[in-house]
Amino acid sequence: MKHILLMLCLFTTTATLLSQSKDLAELQNKFWKSSNPKSKVATAPEKWKDESAVILFRDEFYKYTNNGKKMYNPSHFHQRVLLLDKAAVEAFSEFSFEKDERIGAVFVNWKRDATTVGIKVIKPNGEERIIDVDNEKVTQDEAYKIAIPNLEVGDILDIFIFEDDFLRSFSGTHIYDPVERVLSTKYPVLFSRTAVEVENDYFLNMESFNGAPRIKEEPTDKRSTRRYVLEANDLERANFPRWFYPFAEFPSLSFQVTFALKARNEYYAKVFLGDDDAKRKSDVTKEEIIDYYGNRFEASNRGSVRDVIKYLESKNITDKREQLIEGLYYIRHKSFNRFFEYFIARENDIVYYPEPCDDDYVILSEDTFVNYLAGLAKQLEIDYDIIVATADYNGTIDNLLLRSNVSYGLRFNFSEPLYLFEVTPHVQPSFFPYSLEGTKVFKLEVKKNRKIEEVSYDTMPMSSAADNTSSETVNLSFNEDLSKMNISRELAYTGHFKTENLSRRLVLRDFLTEEFDHYDTKHFYHCKKRQSKSDAAVEKKMDAVMDSYEKEKRKIIEQMVSENYEIPIEDYQYNLVNTARYSNEPLTITDRFVATNDLIKKAGPNYIFEIGRLIGGQVNLKEDELQRTENVYLNYAKTLHNKVVLEIPAGYEVVGIEKLNGEVKNPTGSFMYNASVSGNTLTIITTKIYQKRKYTSKEWEEMVPWLQKAYDFSQEKIMLKKI
Repeated sequence: MKHILLMLCLFTTTATLLSQSKDLAELQNKFWKSSNPKSKVATAPEKWKDESAVILFRDEFYKYTNNGKKMYNPSHFHQRVLLLDKAAVEAFSEFSFEKDERIGAVFVNWKRDATTVGIKVIKPNGEERIIDVDNEKVTQDEAYKIAIPNLEVGDILDIFIFEDDFLRSFSGTHIYDPVERVLSTKYPVLFSRTAVEVENDYFLNMESFNGAPRIKEEPTDKRSTRRYVLEANDLERANFPRWFYPFAEFPSLSFQVTFALKARNEYYAKVFLGDDDAKRKSDVTKEEIIDYYGNRFEASNRGSVRDVIKYLESKNITDKREQLIEGLYYIRHKSFNRFFEYFIARENDIVYYPEPCDDDYVILSEDTFVNYLAGLAKQLEIDYDIIVATADYNGTIDNLLLRSNVSYGLRFNFSEPLYLFEVTPHVQPSFFPYSLEGTKVFKLEVKKNRKIEEVSYDTMPMSSAADNTSSETVNLSFNEDLSKMNISRELAYTGHFKTENLSRRLVLRDFLTEEFDHYDTKHFYHCKKRQSKSDAAVEKKMDAVMDSYEKEKRKIIEQMVSENYEIPIEDYQYNLVNTARYSNEPLTITDRFVATNDLIKKAGPNYIFEIGRLIGGQVNLKEDELQRTENVYLNYAKTLHNKVVLEIPAGYEVVGIEKLNGEVKNPTGSFMYNASVSGNTLTIITTKIYQKRKYTSKEWEEMVPWLQKAYDFSQEKIMLKKI
């Protein structure tokens, strides 16, 4: 989700090591004999004496300079960590980095990295031990690993990473990857400094958020160079609990650098650029939103969408909303999904340049998508706006700084608005990305379907728990000696559950075959009136590849089922009843399998059956999770229905179902459970409801009881008592 700056406070740290870029001794002198007194601190404040480790000093520096032809951006990371318990010793006793790598091609950006790593251990008595990185590294898979032996409580681990980065841009433009990180870590930090230095011809977007210290400009020895710095002191240890978005609440830093040699290069840079290079850009205004998206917005003309219009006319649909939805499904196939075949053919060396049967439009980017769908709406005379949003895990739209954090889509203004943000293999018109639900967004009003004239704030709608449902009916029976269970299931999904499971559970062949049949589309190897031997060979190879994809996918699905119930399974069979890819109906699936007897244990003449596990895995809250100060962020509000129908084995009766009836319910959600016996059948029904997708830390206290009850229920057992 985020590219986070290199931090050595984690169990394993990764860097790229290509060659010694500078003399090692020179770098050791630079970092380990620094004149900065903060880099010499060897003790932690008394208030942190019970912490596992304390980061005494952390310094990060990024420099961007060029000579007009070649860009040079050295960077370094330097950190001192005081280890205060055995857990910290174990955590920092291993260091890993990637193997050598070089990247290069003609007429594209050419990159060369060279990284030097220094590791030093300082004992409490002042004794220092330098690790020989080059000689101590061990190859493991695609990385090197260094063990740091004889670490002890009280040691200081002092590590630096220096990286040379040379880049040649033949286009005159280069966008560096954005850097985003939370200032706090799982360990307290005594002092932290991040500096970014840019020369003219570089644009810098950089800002701190959520109460982080302000960024300051420092003087440099060159008129053409500026340095911006963020310093922080006494950062307390941060908790990173489950269901939490750190960038939404914790103090954080974001920056991105863009190289644009000439003014004409600036337009093609897909970033928010400031007015002047080298000067820090700290926010994005409404006017800049209009300028950026207005310049790139151009609704496709009638000629481009002619094929879609022709298809809609053949369907005799008069309702505007239905026209748009049918148009979306058609575009999803004609301009996106059917091109999977071409990628498959090339990827598997079947046909390097597959020739399409026609000249249809291909959608490969969000700009293309927005313009194409806008062009269709224009021809159908449907009013629409452009929506510029950011996912809530990025923070709010008020803190928007990086173009890469933007989701760009359309809102069609029916009585019940319809949102479309991207074309995916299974896009559903009623459900946009759940990370945008309830978020504040920019709304760009398009006048007369042509020109963006106004921008205002708006709020995205929220789906409800009733909109997003997962319903599973499990029918099971035992074999004669109760050693195995025969399980058959009926699965139905709506809302976001549906869109997620369309991706998880549909085999590539499933939906491609469905689409080619639905639209009577020819495969690229069936375009010719007469099929040659070479065409037949291509078809055979494509079928073989699709077979392999299907086999692998079904293996993944089988593994997913096994992990959900935490039991080994065999003889897995799977059937798609209704993909519902052209409607709001539920995605419906059936499957069946045999489970080995991990859930049932013999107890004299009777059996103990762990029937609770058949409602699937539940959240197991640890003791330290029961209280929290951070807000709770779920993917979406949801309802989960589970029904277990057990055929009671002949000669046995069920004992212990009294405890399988009850409910825990409050405004945040609920868990309801019921068990009953009728004849030789035991039926258990559970319903778990998450009423919202975002809860306050105070509401967490109300969530805990029904979450715990759901987990406790999953551990419940019944007795099959011999009659």
